[in-house]
Amino acid sequence: MLERKLFVLTHIQGVSSSQLKKNFSKQNGLTARQFNSIRIQLDGKVSSILEKRKQEIQELETKTEYLQKIIRKKTTQKEQLHQKLLRIPQASTIFLQKIKTYQNLKFYLHQKNRKLRNLQQKLEKLKSDEVIKKIRLCFGSKKLFHKQFHLEENKYTDHRQWKEDWIAARSSRFLVIGSKDETFGNQTATYDLHNTLRLRVADQFISEFGKYISFPEVEFPYGQEMIDQAKVSYMGVTRTGKPQKYYTAITFRFLKQKKGWYVNATVERDIPKIGTSNLNGLIGVDLNAGFLSICEIDRFGNPIKSWRINVPMYNRRTEQVKASLSDAIKQIIGYAVLVQKDVVIEKLDFSKKKTKLRELGPKYARMLSGFTYSSFNQLIEAKGKKEGVRIRKVNPAYTSQIGQMKFMARYGLSSHSSAACMIARRGYYFKTEKPKYDTVLSFPKKFDKKKSNFSNWRTITRHLTKQYTFKDKIELLKADI
Repeated sequence: MLERKLFVLTHIQGVSSSQLKKNFSKQNGLTARQFNSIRIQLDGKVSSILEKRKQEIQELETKTEYLQKIIRKKTTQKEQLHQKLLRIPQASTIFLQKIKTYQNLKFYLHQKNRKLRNLQQKLEKLKSDEVIKKIRLCFGSKKLFHKQFHLEENKYTDHRQWKEDWIAARSSRFLVIGSKDETFGNQTATYDLHNTLRLRVADQFISEFGKYISFPEVEFPYGQEMIDQAKVSYMGVTRTGKPQKYYTAITFRFLKQKKGWYVNATVERDIPKIGTSNLNGLIGVDLNAGFLSICEIDRFGNPIKSWRINVPMYNRRTEQVKASLSDAIKQIIGYAVLVQKDVVIEKLDFSKKKTKLRELGPKYARMLSGFTYSSFNQLIEAKGKKEGVRIRKVNPAYTSQIGQMKFMARYGLSSHSSAACMIARRGYYFKTEKPKYDTVLSFPKKFDKKKSNFSNWRTITRHLTKQYTFKDKIELLKADI
């Protein structure tokens, strides 16, 4: 309840949290540390919404641009077909065939225009929210909120039953922030040497529950040794130079689920020094729909090993996709530690990646959601830091096209492994490769070899996308030895 009240004051009425901290804590019987925990949890939710909104705007802009392109193309086809129909006798069989095609085109354009309007409305709404800095946050989730309008379908006997779930969902988690200058790293939730977790009760509930609630013999199934180490004090120095006892800060997150309350503990961990380099080569990783393509190169940019790791993404829950991604990345990071080579990935540009996947069909584009792409980046960076592996990010422009045309047939790589090879080569900042002019693929009519290689690859990529399907292009390139 206090988190929602704070949201109204800070993000709707615009009062800064530093101004209202003292009065808010006094009015609601909170300690300063409890107030900070509520504020930090709220700020985390808001920053998540802002980041998601940026991704959605980028994705919607790409979708509208792509739809407008299709609509222009199909409108031209419809107009040309209309002119043909005017010249064909209406009694002929050809006329009946063409009129059916014309009607199908009209219906197709109607549906695409409807979809375009919907996307434009969503885009306008998001951009408007961004301009006026409006935060749309539903405590308890929108999904559960909308269930009250369809009680029978969601197995509720009445509205009261739904409301019980709604209140429980809105009060199902809270954060307790730790600090290194507090006993055992946390003033509000103290986890002592006997593994007793003592929770400080807010002042307004002391008369009902007492000042503390204690949970004896609390043990964590993972990372217990790190938490035990954090509970050991060490001597430090304050800003004024006075000696003081310090602990490692421990932050607790309490989550209420079906079986009861769960506690997650977070401690600072020493980050190992970077143990990889680019002296002997690099490892390129390309994220695709359903798998990761990996290519290892030597210091001259030649591929020496390539493989793929399957990551099932279709018809799976987000938690399942994230778990599969995590396992796959763990293998790559483990190999990087073994060969002591940096890992190279593309800079995050989710909208362009999805546009590339449309060549393979809408099914593949759906697999690679914004969540999957951002999760991949977060996971590989986190696991890289944990194991001392440097993660390099490079410009992804035309890596697939260059890899397919220059390296696929030469080294016997797959289309995706050749893209991973190009990503790895970008890690060395080699000069952009010259296009292969003696290829089985057609070249644009207006092609100026005097332009920069980067500009020429742009022209080639646009031309080939129009001329060939992805499968046809790959089959031709495989034969071009």
